[in-house]
Amino acid sequence: MCGIYGYIGSAKTKRKNATDICLEGLQRLEYRGYDSAGIAGLLEGKIKACKRAGKLQSLLHAVRLQKLDLDIAIAHTRWATHGTPTALNAHPHCDQHKTLAIVHNGIIENYLAIRSRLIDCGVTFQSDTDSEVIAQLIAHYYHGDFKESVQKAIGDLQGSFAIAVIHKNHPDTIIASARESPLVVALCRKNQHSYLSSDPNSFTDHHLQITYLQNDEIAVIHPTKIDIFHRENKKQKGRKWERLGRYDPTISKNGYEHYMLKEIYEQPQTIQQAIVERMHDEFGTADFEGMTIPPKELQSTKRILILACGTSFHAGCIAASMFENIARIPTETEIASEFRYTNPLISEDTLVIAISQSGETADTIAAVREAKAKGAKVLVICNVPRSTLTREADHTIFLRAGPEISVCSTKAFTSQLSVLSLFTLYMARLRHLGKVEGQRLIQEIKSLPIKVEQVLAQEAAIQKFAKEYVRFKQFIFIGRRYMYPTSLEAALKLKEITYLYAAGYPAGELKHGPLALISPKVAVVAMCGNHQTLDKMLSNLMEIRARGGNILAFAPKGEQKVLNATPNTLFLPETIDELASVPYSVAGQLFAYHIAKLRGREIDKPRNLAKSVTVE
Repeated sequence: MCGIYGYIGSAKTKRKNATDICLEGLQRLEYRGYDSAGIAGLLEGKIKACKRAGKLQSLLHAVRLQKLDLDIAIAHTRWATHGTPTALNAHPHCDQHKTLAIVHNGIIENYLAIRSRLIDCGVTFQSDTDSEVIAQLIAHYYHGDFKESVQKAIGDLQGSFAIAVIHKNHPDTIIASARESPLVVALCRKNQHSYLSSDPNSFTDHHLQITYLQNDEIAVIHPTKIDIFHRENKKQKGRKWERLGRYDPTISKNGYEHYMLKEIYEQPQTIQQAIVERMHDEFGTADFEGMTIPPKELQSTKRILILACGTSFHAGCIAASMFENIARIPTETEIASEFRYTNPLISEDTLVIAISQSGETADTIAAVREAKAKGAKVLVICNVPRSTLTREADHTIFLRAGPEISVCSTKAFTSQLSVLSLFTLYMARLRHLGKVEGQRLIQEIKSLPIKVEQVLAQEAAIQKFAKEYVRFKQFIFIGRRYMYPTSLEAALKLKEITYLYAAGYPAGELKHGPLALISPKVAVVAMCGNHQTLDKMLSNLMEIRARGGNILAFAPKGEQKVLNATPNTLFLPETIDELASVPYSVAGQLFAYHIAKLRGREIDKPRNLAKSVTVE
């Protein structure tokens, strides 16, 4: 989940020093890791580095004090895998003689064996990381040919990596390589400078030509050219490059205290953006721009398989119920990190839907590749253009949610649900669903932005409940049907940013074990937004009340009978069962936010987490 950035410019046209450029790039990549940050480059023929534990601000301050003015630089923001998040374990890493420096994203699975081998050769290690073995291994193989030493080293590596390397004997060169980790290289012929990054959206120069490194390719990067070689040392010809185009990286909180709160309040707009111009009222169906999977293939789909992780997995669970209930298509949702290690049964009539906010989730990418290898068509639901998943998909439906900065996903989740509801409608209309039924569903989907606004208007009431429930250290979220995965998502939001224990359960399962946990010290948050099962849900609440549980209920407006179970009830806008997860999730987001704020947590960047999960 680390972020890599690099820059090399021509002395004739360089507008500012490499240090400033790389640090600006790291600021746009910090969502990939907050444990440490560092930068290294060449200055007067020597490798110079500055590394700091903690967030990027510590590095920015240290660089200013050192007045580090580098001619060529590579930089890194880290999410720790091997080795604690200390300055010693921060990247970049040098070899023992400080002839070269590397930055690395990924995991080297055989690093202990390589480390042992190099120690036997007299190499002294400074850190506890798997990444340092790359620097020491390249130096071990170096005998004057920079590219050859990198090629030999990556041939020894098992696992995933994206690396960038600089060497003091090659002041006009950065070498980069990747395997199962994203890395993009970019060239500006006009201004004679080159870049590399984990994410093309970190680039701001719209004159750039970019290309993505494939597995085990090596890029030899100069200010005026970038040569790319296959693993067998053959130089690539006819390489496909694309114009970056204009991109506005301007991001601010717009007066909100946290990005999370801002993004919660953006949801009426982002849901509208997700659905606009994708509905045909006249025909009661949906339409997606440039759909490249033919309608006949979608019509013949007999099974849908949804692959996702985390919040996106919860969206997938809700979508699976919609596909089965509305489109009448058997649907399964798999956690991508588990799916990739199975021997999945995928036939020609299986449609795989992969869901990811970032499009860089390593487990989801690996699962998609497994599915494609078995002949499946893959539709991706994603928020980020040019991401790895979107490049591998047969078709992508973009969320149009805009940048989501807070680690805790809010607007991307509700945009996923909005897009998936439209795609459910589309699939249903290709089959049995009548036009009038489709038109009714469209009207319900169109009403979502207004209903979310109505939830947001109750923030003061939610904040009041947060003040009452902040004293609890254990939470159980319960629901039935669509409200069960909604409970899972609400529990995830709470645990992510408050660090409190929170679990989601199907309400009917409480009596099969979890009811033993109920006591006056445990808070139960009941998602009662499913009309079909509301009476059963109320029975579950009475069981909890009889055992001393403290209940907070989120319930449909007008359902006063919920008050018989608990006076602590927040009434939410009336919504059909299939779409109720959207307003109920927004209420859950605000509840988690205010408890985290009352507990003084660092809401946008919670401990141990990063926005984009690019390692297993």
